[in-house]
This record gives sequence, C-alpha cells and structure tokens, in this order.
Amino acid sequence: MIVENPYMLKKCEIIEKIKETTDTYTFRIKTDIQPIPGQYNMIYYFGIGESPITVAGKKRNIIEHTIRASGDVTSHVDSLEKGDFLYLRGSYGNYWNMEEAKGKQLVLISGGLGLAALKWIKEEAIKRKKDFKQILSLYGSKNYDSLLYRYHYDRWFSQIDFRITLDKPDPRWKGEVGLITELIKKAEIDRDAVVFMCGPDPMVKFSVIELEKKGVSLNNIFVSMERHMKCSVGTCGHCMFGPFFVCKDGPIFRYSEIKEFFERKEV
Repeated sequence: MIVENPYMLKKCEIIEKIKETTDTYTFRIKTDIQPIPGQYNMIYYFGIGESPITVAGKKRNIIEHTIRASGDVTSHVDSLEKGDFLYLRGSYGNYWNMEEAKGKQLVLISGGLGLAALKWIKEEAIKRKKDFKQILSLYGSKNYDSLLYRYHYDRWFSQIDFRITLDKPDPRWKGEVGLITELIKKAEIDRDAVVFMCGPDPMVKFSVIELEKKGVSLNNIFVSMERHMKCSVGTCGHCMFGPFFVCKDGPIFRYSEIKEFFERKEV
C-alpha cells in the first residue's frame, strides 16, 4: 500500500481481543488500511508514543496485530478492550515475496513473538500451496505458556509440515524439546529452499549457520528485522543498520545483504 500522508493517524475500532499469553494479545481491528504480508503499522497511544507492529493477518477490512506488553506504548495498548479505539498509521516497509519461492521448498522459521511476523504469509502460502514444492514451518518458543496461536495448530498440522519445539517444557508438552536449531538439523531442507525468518538475533544467527550447513544460499534467506523504528520514513535515523534504514528499506532483508552488519555487536 502507498501511504499518501505517512504521518496521518487513522482512528480504528478494536472488534475482538484474543489472549495469547499472560502478556500478549491479538487485536482484530476494523480499518481501511490495506497492508501487504510483511509490512508493519505504527500504533499510536496519545500521551505515550507509538510503536511499530507487524500486521499478523488481514481479512477484508479487518487486520490483526499481535502485541506483547514490553514497553510503555504496548503496555497501554494491551489494556484496551473490544469496542475501544486505537490509532494507526501505515502500512510501511517491504513485504514477503512468495514469487522467490515458486516451485521450491518454502521454509518458515520463527522464534517467540517472531511467529506473528510470519503468520499472515503462512496463511497466504497455504492458499497457494500448489505453487511450492513443500511448505515447512519451524517454530521455537520458550515454554508451553508462551506459545502463540494455539487455536490454529490443528489446522496448520493438517495443511503443512508444521513443527514446534520448546526450550523449557512441562508435563503438558509431548512434542520436541530444545532450541529451534535442533529442528533445522533434523529437517530435510533443500539446497535451493527459500527461507523466511523472524526471531531474536541469536536465533537468526545460529539458524543461518545450520541452514548454510545444509547448502542453503544466503541469497535465499530473508529476515524480518523490526527494530528501533521511530519515524517509519527514513528521516530520524534511529533504525540505521549499516547503510540501511530498517523502516524504509526493510523490515525484510536478504541475509546476504545484512550479514556483515548483523554480526557486528555495535550495529
């Protein structure tokens, strides 16, 4: 979507609030904003500030944002309820390009809240499943209580190769245990696979190492980097990452473009 006025706020109604975890909620919001999978909106709370949040889904004029209370803005937003209004501007940034994976294995790798950044593209890929050799989705989370979108799991398990691992399981968990890199090691991943990934920096770094061992090209690994974005239009400089503005040039990058800067501690 092209934003005519990038600073214009739109008043949007919350039509549903879904509790995901103790500190994370999915909001279904009525709006005329028309994002593309991978893009983000700036969510504004008057008197507090604004925060960039990836769009987690869209059906007609309803979009989804999954928000964890991790700062002043997100904590205030998470206190809102159905029928309340919030303010959005957007959508911004580039998008997940499924054409890159056409005819190939599409691998979706997410850690923690990073699943929110891949949820919508997962749903769109499922709709176009015949376009891909296979859809493999790997998801790592800290523990059972931190799992997102549990109400979708049965459907995802039936539609694609969807695998989950927990770092710290409890008796309720009967699945894989360990870091997501263990799932990558066990999975059959093609050398020409196209990978979409989002998660904490250490997860991304070590996942890429395992993917390289399987022969996957860094040019075929795409990473969503939602970090330090303030203005969303590349003017304030808060999100500079090497030569890139994450807000404007991203948030999605080929890993081959950012590897040099990703591995520098000071960037």
